[in-house]
Amino acid sequence: MTRPSRLEAVLFDFDGTLCNTEVENLKLVQGILRQMGADVSMGELEVLTGGEDRVTVPAILERHHARGTIDDYERMRDGCYLTYSQAPLKLEPGALELLDGLRGRGVKLGLVSMTVSRCILTALARLGIADRFDAIVCGDMVERRKPSPDPYLRAAELLGVDAEKCVAVEDSPTGISSARAAGCHVVAYTGCDIVQDVSAADEVISSFVGFEL
Repeated sequence: MTRPSRLEAVLFDFDGTLCNTEVENLKLVQGILRQMGADVSMGELEVLTGGEDRVTVPAILERHHARGTIDDYERMRDGCYLTYSQAPLKLEPGALELLDGLRGRGVKLGLVSMTVSRCILTALARLGIADRFDAIVCGDMVERRKPSPDPYLRAAELLGVDAEKCVAVEDSPTGISSARAAGCHVVAYTGCDIVQDVSAADEVISSFVGFEL
C-alpha cells in the first residue's frame, strides 16, 4: 500500500516504537512468571510483545507447569505499571522532532497502544508529550484489541479522518496487522532493543532521525 497522497494523520504505537519500554516490561513479566514457578527465558517471552496476554500467556503457563492461572498472572502483572511510573523513560532519537514537525504542518497525531491507559498516560506525562496527541486509544478503551482493526479505526474516528489517509507507525506483527486491516499505510520501526517480524509493513525504518512523512 502506498503512502496516502493527502496525509491527514499519523498514528503511533508506543511500546517499542516511540519508547523502548518492551525490555523493562519483559523483565517484570519474567519475575512474575518465576514467582508462579515458570523459569522462562527472555527469548521465549518476546512472543508477548505487542500481543494479547490472554492469547499468548496460557501456553507458557502450561508449558512450564506454572502454579496459577491466567487470572492470577494478570493480577500480578498489574505491577508492570512500575515501568511507566518509575523506569527511566526517553523518547527514541528523532521522535520528538518528527512529532513536532508533523504538528507544525497541520497533520493530526494519534497514539494507539494496547497497554492500559493508566500506564500510557503516566508515561506520556513523564515524557512531557501528552499534549502532542489529538487522540489516544489504549487497550482498555476498545472491546477488540490488536490485531483487530478496531483500535486504529477508533483513533481515526476520534480524529475525524479516514483511516486510508493515515500512516501508522508500529513495531510488532500484531500492530501491523491491526493497522493494515484498518486501511492504514504502515511504517515499521525497528530501532528499539526487541526487533520483531515486520515483513508485512509497507515501509521499514530503523531510526526516526531525518525520517519524513
